[in-house]
Amino acid sequence: MGAYISCSKISKSFKGVNALSSVDFEVMSGSVHGLIGENGAGKSTLMKIIAGVMPSDAGQILVEGKPVRFAGTRDAISRSIVTIYQDSDLIPTLTVAENVYLNQEHVHGALPFINRKRQLSETRALLERFGLDIDPMALVHELPTDVQKMVQIVKAVSKDARVLLMDEPTSSLTASEVDFLLPFIRSLAARGVGVVFISHYLSEVFRVCDHITILREGSVVTSVAKEKTDMGEAIRAMIGHGIQEEVASNRIPGERELFAVSGLCVRRRLTEISIAVHEGEVLGITGLMGSGTSELAKALFGSEDVIVESGDFRLGGEPIAITGTASAVRHGIAFVPNDRKTEGLFGRFSVADNICMPAIDHYAGMAGLLDRARMGATGRKYIDALAIKTPGPDVPVENLSGGNQQKVLLAKWLAIEPRVLILDEPTVGIDVGTKFEIRKLIRGIADRGMAVVLFTSEIEELEKLCNRVLVLFRGRIVRSLSAGEITKEEILKASMGGV
Repeated sequence: MGAYISCSKISKSFKGVNALSSVDFEVMSGSVHGLIGENGAGKSTLMKIIAGVMPSDAGQILVEGKPVRFAGTRDAISRSIVTIYQDSDLIPTLTVAENVYLNQEHVHGALPFINRKRQLSETRALLERFGLDIDPMALVHELPTDVQKMVQIVKAVSKDARVLLMDEPTSSLTASEVDFLLPFIRSLAARGVGVVFISHYLSEVFRVCDHITILREGSVVTSVAKEKTDMGEAIRAMIGHGIQEEVASNRIPGERELFAVSGLCVRRRLTEISIAVHEGEVLGITGLMGSGTSELAKALFGSEDVIVESGDFRLGGEPIAITGTASAVRHGIAFVPNDRKTEGLFGRFSVADNICMPAIDHYAGMAGLLDRARMGATGRKYIDALAIKTPGPDVPVENLSGGNQQKVLLAKWLAIEPRVLILDEPTVGIDVGTKFEIRKLIRGIADRGMAVVLFTSEIEELEKLCNRVLVLFRGRIVRSLSAGEITKEEILKASMGGV
């Protein structure tokens, strides 16, 4: 099959900064095209131009060989180009059928009454066509995450999509859910749909894609059939060099216990949790979705989001009381949450504002006004230390790429110079190059004697970063793995089987 979309010499800049420079890109009918690159490489900008969200500054788009210029997303949809975003666009309180036909309802009669019977019948036929055993009358919030993603795709296909632009479709899924979704994407291609698959998970890109295009700093580095490259070459093309990572077993933590909790119980979530982490140690904690990992991370930081019923905390061997997040911060405990947008950063505030926020009282100046000069200096210090890509400390953090936002979130807590750093999924949704940089930062933090508690579902991260790993299963710790035992097989056996 030929190219349904051909992009030629597409360029786009924002405030004088080039986001795309003369990019050529094609979407073939019946093919899955992987689009990869570091955060800020231009992937999302290119997709937004193809989807009609924004115009290009230069270049041309052809649809079935004819030049087009989209005035908005409706123009793109009218050409059967549909986008499936990373965040769900479904309404949880509506049924599957209601979501599928939202904003394209079937009506009948003199008055515009919705023909619910027809919508239900057509949704059921759509689901059956793709071999999906989903009740069209089910409320979306009652469905598992992977099934919700399927509904998102079926909703897109209901618009007679010829091209699906998929932005990080697997970022919120477990490994088993990914195993279900990827063959479904292949089945769409087999039906003639052209799919653009954007993902930071290179193993998934190589599993599902026919062709791979790599962007770096707004330009195409290479565009090649999957069989003619490999993951190592792709990484080198993305970041300009290969990656060599030290393994955790090469580093020996101190013997002194720095932070511990015993008998921790969280209402309806965790039972009798006892952990201890030493100076210079990276302690990994993992488990399947629903095992209680996020609740444990929040409980260690005194978050009001969980109800702690019991638990005795120690810092440096001495008993301490953690009655809330403020008391945790006073004791030198910092927490990087897994959702930087809603729990970690203030998007419209500047980089410096966000970095200084946890210790804002320290920046009080004359007459109670903030000492902006000192805040700017702190911002610049951590911009340099963490290699944050930003024009300066006064730039709104929402203008940064996802990977650089994650670095700002890390800087925000490193700026209080904590003794204990709790990290909840610190590398989710960021590119492989930034992921490598953050892992290197974590190693450096531990090498300086800080205790790190790392909550992650990424097995590679556990293998390469952690001195020990604890596995949670249904709210309890079921395994403790030391250096030689931290393997994919042992982690999966414990997290899936509870043994």
